[in-house]
Amino acid sequence: MTRQSSQRCAVSTPQPIPNPVKCKEGKGLRNFDCLHYDDCLDKAAKGMWSGFTCEKCAYFQ
Repeated sequence: MTRQSSQRCAVSTPQPIPNPVKCKEGKGLRNFDCLHYDDCLDKAAKGMWSGFTCEKCAYFQ
């Protein structure tokens, strides 16, 4: 009799999306190469922000 070993899938928890900080248009620093940039841009657009900054984000380098 062959016993099959059960394999567990490694469930990766999604990375928290950083929260952009609202600021005046043209006053913030942005990291256009960030993997989360589009999500932050969407959040700013939905909130009708004039601008946002990535400066205080944990992913900003």
